[in-house]
Amino acid sequence: MIHSDTPYLSDRSFTEAVRAIQADHPAAAAVHQEMCLLYTSRVIAGLLRRPRLRGRA
Repeated sequence: MIHSDTPYLSDRSFTEAVRAIQADHPAAAAVHQEMCLLYTSRVIAGLLRRPRLRGRA
């Protein structure tokens, strides 16, 4: 994942969370929740891959 993808993936995660909340059917809500988790996990993975600054643990 390119570092610049993180804001996009974060926005998509937020959008999917809102769609899950607004869904009219439980199955649709579940799909949006799953997509939200997918995007969120990619954001977290991207943040963990960032190079650390010198002097920080």
